[in-house]
Amino acid sequence: MPVKAERGRGVLRKLDRWIGVPVLFGLSLLRSKKTKPEHIQSIGLCIFAAIGDALLASSLIADLRKAFPGSKITVFATPANALAFDLITGYDDLVLVPITQPLAAMERVRAHPVDVLIDSSQWSRIGALVTAFSGARWTVGFETKGQNRHFSYDFSVKHSPNLHELDNFRALLAPLGVNAASMPPIDYSTFGSINCLNIKQPYLVLHPWASGNHFELREWPTSSWAALACRAIASGYGVVITGGSGDLDRSNVLCQEINRILDGLPSESLLNLAGKANLMTTAAYLNGSSGVVAVNTGTMHLAALLGKPLIALHGPTDPKRWGPIYPGHSNGDNTVVLGPGPDEGGAYLNLGFEYPDNPTYLMDQISVEAVLAALRKFSLNIE
Repeated sequence: MPVKAERGRGVLRKLDRWIGVPVLFGLSLLRSKKTKPEHIQSIGLCIFAAIGDALLASSLIADLRKAFPGSKITVFATPANALAFDLITGYDDLVLVPITQPLAAMERVRAHPVDVLIDSSQWSRIGALVTAFSGARWTVGFETKGQNRHFSYDFSVKHSPNLHELDNFRALLAPLGVNAASMPPIDYSTFGSINCLNIKQPYLVLHPWASGNHFELREWPTSSWAALACRAIASGYGVVITGGSGDLDRSNVLCQEINRILDGLPSESLLNLAGKANLMTTAAYLNGSSGVVAVNTGTMHLAALLGKPLIALHGPTDPKRWGPIYPGHSNGDNTVVLGPGPDEGGAYLNLGFEYPDNPTYLMDQISVEAVLAALRKFSLNIE
């Protein structure tokens, strides 16, 4: 998933702060805050983050549809997360915003005026700038500690480092008098007809690859993935490897290692979808699986939202902030989160980029046996 090009570049992040903060503060001095419109006929959602964040933020669509049934809901997304909205229902229009080109991004949003514009960005200033120049009658966004990005919103909502991000997103609707509680409105019809029978049944999905800033620190060792896949295949399960377009080469290496260890692996036992399948096809394979093992990324969130048995591997990412969320309950019986906690040096990321100068690799603290034991809790018989 090509997220790094939009929000993982260190130079863009620095420019976002150096330019965005003074511009936003200056705007706050030049314009007075507007009042909420009495009649709301159109609502826009700026969702500019990665696919995992986009899936979680899409929950607002369902709550807005319930609260304002006659309104037009426009989602302003980016080329990096647009595919997520192929899986989502309930909105009226999807507008792609070239978020790495600030002037073009502002022009694109301004061409689609709304009564209320909600910016779901947590730390980047570009989301706030686009919102400020959108021409919307009333704007809402996050006030995030230390990010100095909230000055120009008509109403700002405090972003909490102590809440799961789904609950932070839900808080954005409180200024509209909406008690948000919906889950992301997944549209199963978009992938329900996709055939997933070209892999030995039953099968597991393994998603080894992360993206974004310091992605390598959030990945489990390749040797561990190979060992896990071999144990699953030897126990009679098929194995599907998923990943984005940039993960094809590494996935090929992983599959070669699995084939080498097993020596004579039947072709129907292993399927590499990395770089070959779009998000809808990936969703179909996730939905048809007996279980999923994934690092913290959009695929992990999608597996959780589909209600699949899930082993979520965390290292620097804090599962209390970014862990899997299941429909109907916060975590549920369908997930096991594995990884070092704060006492072991892990779970320290809040917004996703707060790495120390010389971060320690932590994911090797998760053993293959721990993952196998977790899978067995779901009655998966893997020896």
